[in-house]
Amino acid sequence: MRKLKPSILSVVIVCCVLLTSCHSTRLTHSNRSVDDIANQVWVYSQTHPDGFTLNLASMTEPDKGIAVSYKDTQGCHSREKLNYVIEHALSHSGFVGGWLDVTDSLYYFDSSRVFPEDSLEAAKKFGIENGQIAIFIISEGKEVRLK
Repeated sequence: MRKLKPSILSVVIVCCVLLTSCHSTRLTHSNRSVDDIANQVWVYSQTHPDGFTLNLASMTEPDKGIAVSYKDTQGCHSREKLNYVIEHALSHSGFVGGWLDVTDSLYYFDSSRVFPEDSLEAAKKFGIENGQIAIFIISEGKEVRLK
């Protein structure tokens, strides 16, 4: 019995060390500051003047889904407001959208939720609840007006 206790204790210690180091590594790779992420998104927007939807976890654009913006981030059209959009996105669905409003020539950023493409009615409902005038079907590059 006494020989098992040091072995079990050793296993527990090794597991704790491994879990701590894995957790630290994960934080190092994913714990970019909001400002750093906002800078990346800002640069990305400069090369995507027609708009984009971006997954912040992978910094890639999904090839399908229905992008719907949150009401909380409407009206954010400057680099200064982009940090707020990023904070919101990170605490919600993890997607950010950017688009140029041709009526006022401002480039807007929104925290977005991406629905599966077979969930059009749910996406529309969410859009209406969030005061959106349109939602965007990513794979088709098509805007769907809600009003």
